[in-house]
Amino acid sequence: MYTLYRLLRNLIRSIASAAEPWQIALGTFFGTLLGFMPIWPLSQGPSPLGLSILVLALLVNCHLGSVFLFMGTCKLLSLALMGIELNIGQHFSALAQWSADQPFFYLSLWSHTGYLGKTLVGMACAPIFAAAMWWVTVTFRTKLMAKLMERRRLMTAGKFANNPWLFRLGCWFFGV
Repeated sequence: MYTLYRLLRNLIRSIASAAEPWQIALGTFFGTLLGFMPIWPLSQGPSPLGLSILVLALLVNCHLGSVFLFMGTCKLLSLALMGIELNIGQHFSALAQWSADQPFFYLSLWSHTGYLGKTLVGMACAPIFAAAMWWVTVTFRTKLMAKLMERRRLMTAGKFANNPWLFRLGCWFFGV
């Protein structure tokens, strides 16, 4: 429970941080891809596609907190959706057979229908999650952040005094 609380708090803090919304959205995109892809399966060795995306996320100017937060969250989501991903991978078995002949995709484990299904679900979810995070970040910063800062200014001036501990807890949680 505490881990989920920390994940939620880090997500809210990334929204309230000084990073641009496109940086958070790009970090969400890379994190979602990495969460659904195999990066280093124990039985196979490193996945070139997963490691390439990880290096790209480290080199590009994106919000790394969003990358690692969504990587962990989507890794849990990929474990929950394992049956659906396997069905999707079996539906694309022709692509799995083709990728068995291509060294890069073979080493990226696309020849296994389970890993192929995970990667395809990640590729479908990544743009949706990135667009949603961009929208949430812009909405939070334009609507809610200004109201929180104004109320905090009034509280420090002593003009607003109902439930100050609850408001301080909210400002601490949002990182304001």
